[in-house]
Amino acid sequence: MTVLEKNKKTGRVTRKRDHTNPNPRVRLTAVEKLDDPEVLIEVACTDDSPRVRLTAVSRLGNDIQLDEVARRAESLDVRLVAVERIFSQGVVAELLKEPENLELIGICFSKISDRRIIESIAEDPKYPAPVRRMAVEYFADESYLAEVVDTKEKPERKSEEAVEAFIEVYGGGLRGVRAIGRFKRSEKALLALGTIARKGGETGGLAAEYLCSALGSANPKLVECAASELEQVKDPDLVDCLIRALDNPALSMPIREVLRRIDTPETRAALGNSGSDNQK
Repeated sequence: MTVLEKNKKTGRVTRKRDHTNPNPRVRLTAVEKLDDPEVLIEVACTDDSPRVRLTAVSRLGNDIQLDEVARRAESLDVRLVAVERIFSQGVVAELLKEPENLELIGICFSKISDRRIIESIAEDPKYPAPVRRMAVEYFADESYLAEVVDTKEKPERKSEEAVEAFIEVYGGGLRGVRAIGRFKRSEKALLALGTIARKGGETGGLAAEYLCSALGSANPKLVECAASELEQVKDPDLVDCLIRALDNPALSMPIREVLRRIDTPETRAALGNSGSDNQK
């Protein structure tokens, strides 16, 4: 929007653009009437008034224009709104190749529901490692576990080295175990967690926790798979972890069965104490 302005000193008449006026109220009024996308993009990207720049981005409806704002805007608030208004999930996915802010990454993922796009993000090395990890952690799908176990009808365990390599791809240590733990409704994931649990230590403890939670599944195949993995646990600290899980009413019965299978003096003592406590 422009208006004519007369210079008091020279008497010359010039054209003044209201959307660049020093007064934010004047700029806001002008932006509410603007329909030039290039000007709206510039205002959204550079104006120092939150109301003005957010009004500008709200008047853009083209994904290409909104994508430019999401990439160029100086303020995070307008970038987040731009991403929220983008329709194409593919356009949003492209934004994730150059992440600069966790909030922006989060809102991008919240816009993507297409599993094929999520899978491509998880597997594409063009995406930064943190983005690939988030693709796994927030939108877990069994297909990502192909590198951990064989994809036959009856899952088979791969080597400790293969499992360790998968963990490292998704951040290593506890973070990598959490990535696999997202798949706990998969027998393939439970086998991988069992491999980790048998190694003991902090990562083994976390893997055992995921296996314990799988004992509460409504799927009997998953319950049996988790139980079979847990009965192989020999590390005293992990056995103690299982014994403590007896306090969880939802898991008490399947944990008791696992402890019976482990059959050590410690587990027998725990079952005996548990049984006497239950009879009181």
